[in-house]
Amino acid sequence: MAGVLTPELSGAAVRDTAGALIGMRRSLTRNAPGGSSTVQLFRTVGLGLAVGTLLCGLVRFDDPGRWVDLLAALYLGWLIGWAMGPIAVRGAGQGLRPEWFALLPIPPRRLATGLLAASFVGAAPAITLVAFAALPVAATRLGVLPLLVTVPAALLELVLVVVLSRVVVAALTAALSSRRGQELGGLLVAVVIALASGGWSLATVMGQRLAAGPGPALSTALRVLPSGWAPVAVAAADRSDWLLAAAALAGLVLLCGLLLAVWAGLLARTMRRPAGRAPRVARGGTARRGTAAAMPTAWRLLPASPTGAVVGRELYAWRRDSARTLLLLMALLVSGLNLAVPALAFSAPALLPWVGLGAALIVSAGAANVYGEDGTAFWLTRMVPGVERADVRGRQVAWLLVVGPAMVVLTVALIALTGQGWAWPFVLAALAAVLGATPGLMAWVSVARPVPEKDPHLRAGPFDTGDDPSTSGALAAHGYLMLLLVAACAVPGAVLVLLGAVRERPALQVAGVLVGVATGGLLYWWGGRVAARRLADRGAELMDLLRLGPEVPAVSEATGPAREPGRRRRDAAVGTLWTVGIICVVPQGLVPVAFSLFGVDPQVRVWFAARYAPQDLQLLVAAGFIVVGLLAIWWAETTRRRSSEPS
Repeated sequence: MAGVLTPELSGAAVRDTAGALIGMRRSLTRNAPGGSSTVQLFRTVGLGLAVGTLLCGLVRFDDPGRWVDLLAALYLGWLIGWAMGPIAVRGAGQGLRPEWFALLPIPPRRLATGLLAASFVGAAPAITLVAFAALPVAATRLGVLPLLVTVPAALLELVLVVVLSRVVVAALTAALSSRRGQELGGLLVAVVIALASGGWSLATVMGQRLAAGPGPALSTALRVLPSGWAPVAVAAADRSDWLLAAAALAGLVLLCGLLLAVWAGLLARTMRRPAGRAPRVARGGTARRGTAAAMPTAWRLLPASPTGAVVGRELYAWRRDSARTLLLLMALLVSGLNLAVPALAFSAPALLPWVGLGAALIVSAGAANVYGEDGTAFWLTRMVPGVERADVRGRQVAWLLVVGPAMVVLTVALIALTGQGWAWPFVLAALAAVLGATPGLMAWVSVARPVPEKDPHLRAGPFDTGDDPSTSGALAAHGYLMLLLVAACAVPGAVLVLLGAVRERPALQVAGVLVGVATGGLLYWWGGRVAARRLADRGAELMDLLRLGPEVPAVSEATGPAREPGRRRRDAAVGTLWTVGIICVVPQGLVPVAFSLFGVDPQVRVWFAARYAPQDLQLLVAAGFIVVGLLAIWWAETTRRRSSEPS
């Protein structure tokens, strides 16, 4: 380590630093307890996408410029994926953290170079290299010289995506040092998640444009972006335009060097800031004023009762907690990209009335841990005897006051503007059930199965749940559970409305709406009642769980390190089964069923497998996907329960 501790910027010192950091990264990867099931799933999906990208290099076109546009578009997708990956999956590929080396006398540029070299150790760079091998595969038919150009071009593209990912992580870390930065970072996370979940529609439109032949504007944009410089260099070498080829490669080198210099500057700022420090609140803000003075006048109209006090507290939390606001914004973005964009792109206006309902379902999935979010602040509720019922009811009312009007206004506006009057009974029945059932199930699930999270005042960002990697997986499982429960509550009323529409009996449609309202009201009352009773009976146990965390079983020969690989594989299998189940039930099952029932254009197929079957078999194929998804979810829960039972 002598070379690491010397501050010189000589070539030997840089090599020593890079060698030491690469060794540390290898040791960290080799001895790590294993990533979460989400990371494992991303690696599996990434490998499949890499193989698909590699096979795209074998496609032959009559127009010699078409393969350049195709590879430029694919490389652009990988560049966006590397930029969004560390945001969508916290800690994905971060590896060695710069703050670990804050006390060592290593210049930032030298440290950035060493960390960049260490970043190429792992599965993600190897998978990306497989994808970027599509360029040499496509150049095999061009000749020897263009094939030789593909080697530095593909490697420079790999360096570009890796260093861009590191710059994004460093910039986000530096931004989280202030409250405004946390809100901006959270907004970026919400946009990234929305694009990751609903970007299929944009990708489909792009694919259709490329298949039909990109216009001059799209082709120029794909080639001007840095992700298209490598294919442009190879195509220029094929035409013996060596000046353009050299300019494209030199541009990649300069851009990588510029990003490396930016990363070095961000590293210096990150290492000067103590890790885990909570952001400072601006002086003179509402934190220094009384809560009553900071609240708007409308909130003072709440009743002077324990329930009214809890409602006011929760409304104030919705105003101050950026995580809650970003959850609502993310729900609107995800629902809009998955429903509104396809409706406009594929001329399917029948999807627009469901945007508000989809957003309400997404918000319900994020409300499954309202008591776990309190952390040790739950003791404030425990200090007041007999306040359990008021606390639960106040949280329910506040959730309805914040989420309900937004979803109702959005739904009514879209139906009125698009003229889809047929959707009124369907949407009224389903939306009433969802908005009523969510507060009840939210209170019941969060009290029955809370997930301990980091205390709010210690969080480094809106989506910071703690250092335990199992917390994210548990919250995702709770979200899936809430999504399924709330969606199931909307089924009875929607089925009655559907029967009334099929048989042309308005009385059945009215009955369906009434059933939806009754289902939501009953679950609202029942969930709050059960949650309040459980809080009163087992509030002390909940407080211990939020303060101390779950009990960790003693290490023995049966549960010790020898069983760690099996546990990692089991956790990855459970996460994969849950994800496969949700995909089969919702997008591959329920969405094609809705398309068939509402008469959406048969040409709108995109990635819904059932839409590619014959017309008379589409409902059967969609029902098969729903059955497979439910079986996958049942299998995942059975595996999880068996693994949690003591041997």
